[in-house]
Amino acid sequence: MRTKRKCLAVLAAGMLAASLSACQGPKAAETAKGDADAGGSDLVKQVSETPTELVFYVCINGWTEQQFMETYGNEIKKKFPSYTLKFIPQKDAQTLPAVITSGQTIDILITSIGLTSNFLLAYEMQDDISGLIKKYNYDLSRLEPSTIDIQRQLADGGIYGLPVSTTSGALFYNKSLFDKFGVPYPTDGMTWDEAYDLAKTMTRSENGQQYKGMTMSVQHLMQLNQLSAPHIDPATSKAAYTSDAFRQAFENLARFYKIPGNGLLDHKYNLVSQQEPFYKDQNVAMFAALSTTAKTFKDTVNWDVVQLPVFKEKPGVGPQSYPTYFYISKESKNKDAAFQVLDYVTSDEFQQYFVKAGNFSILKNQTELMKTFAADDPYMKGKNIKALLPAKFADPTEKTEYQAIADKEMLNALVAVDGGKDENTALREAEERANKAIEADKKK
Repeated sequence: MRTKRKCLAVLAAGMLAASLSACQGPKAAETAKGDADAGGSDLVKQVSETPTELVFYVCINGWTEQQFMETYGNEIKKKFPSYTLKFIPQKDAQTLPAVITSGQTIDILITSIGLTSNFLLAYEMQDDISGLIKKYNYDLSRLEPSTIDIQRQLADGGIYGLPVSTTSGALFYNKSLFDKFGVPYPTDGMTWDEAYDLAKTMTRSENGQQYKGMTMSVQHLMQLNQLSAPHIDPATSKAAYTSDAFRQAFENLARFYKIPGNGLLDHKYNLVSQQEPFYKDQNVAMFAALSTTAKTFKDTVNWDVVQLPVFKEKPGVGPQSYPTYFYISKESKNKDAAFQVLDYVTSDEFQQYFVKAGNFSILKNQTELMKTFAADDPYMKGKNIKALLPAKFADPTEKTEYQAIADKEMLNALVAVDGGKDENTALREAEERANKAIEADKKK
C-alpha cells in the first residue's frame, strides 16, 4: 500500500470511527424480476424500512444535486422512502480527498470504468462485494457479461461494484455539411479505411472557412479500442504502447490528424477542442466519441449517427463496453442498505425507467427494453439509435490504477505525431515517460 494513500485512509478511518454508527445487521436481498430467489423478504423489508442515510458521490465535475436526483435519486427514493439520500458534488480534483479527510463517509461512489482508477482505486475506497452478492444470492448472469468481466479483472476475481448503465463508441455526423458538399452520408459497417477516405474528402476550405473531416475523443476510443490492446500490461504495471496491437490502434486514429487541415488546434489536444466545433461551430463533418455524447448535441446541430468504423480484419467487432458502476465504499457503515440500492438500479424496474430516459441498459437480455429507448427524450426521435451500441463488444482491456498516467502520455504521443514526429518514436518516448511516472507513483 502506498504511504500517501495509506495515511489518507488511516486518517479518514480514525475520524469516521468517532462519528459513524455501527454496521447494519444482516439481511437478504429483495430481488428484481428475473433474479434468483433470495428469500428472507421479511428481513429485507425490515432493513428497507429502517431510516438510513446514504451518501452518494458522482465523479463528474459540476454535477448538481438536481441532476443526481433526476438521473438516479428520485427513483431510488421512491423505492426506499426510509432512506435519506445525501449528494456530495464534485467541484474539482481535490474534492474527494478533502471529503475523505474531513471524516465524511461516502457510501456509494458512482463513476465510469475509465475514471475508476482515478477515484475508487487512487483513494483505496474499493471493497470486494462478493460476500454481499453471495449473501443475497444476486444473479450476475442477468447482466451484460463484459461488465462483470471488467470487474473480475479489476478486483483480481472479485467484484467492487455493479454496473448501472453502459455506453460505447459511435460516429456522429453533421448531415447539413454532407448535404452542402454533396457527399453521401457515412454508413453502418464502414471500415476505418473508408472513414479515413471520407474524412479526407470532407476536409476542405471554402470561402475562408476551414472544415475538418473528423475529430475524435481519442482518450475514450483508445480505452475502448476494438483490438483490445491495453495501455498498461497488468502483469508488469508497465506501459504497453509499443506492442503491435496498441501501435496499430493508435496509428489508426493518429493518421486522421495528419490529413492537411484536420490537425490539432495549436498542436494541443483536449476534448473540448474536438467536440465543440462539431455541434457549436458546426465546421466538423464527423465526430467519433462515446455514444452518450448524443445527449450533449440535442437540437444544436442537424446530426445523426452510425456505428463506429471497424477494422477490416475484425468485421462486426465494435468498441469495448464502457460501463458506469455503483461502488460501495469500504468505509461505508451501511453496506447492506447500499447493496439494496445496487440491487435496485440493476433491476428490470429501474432499467426500464433508465432506458426510456435515453440510457443504455446493462441487462444481458434487453431486446424489449431497447424498443422504448429514449422514448422520453425528444432529441433522439428519428435518429439511427441502433448504431449507438455495437452488436458485439470487443473483449475488455484491464484498467489498472495507472490508467490516468497511461491516458496522459498516450495523448502526449498524439500531440507529438501532430507536430511531425513519427508514430514509433512518439510511442516509444511516451512509453518511457509513462514508466518513469508509474515508478515514481509507486514510491509515494
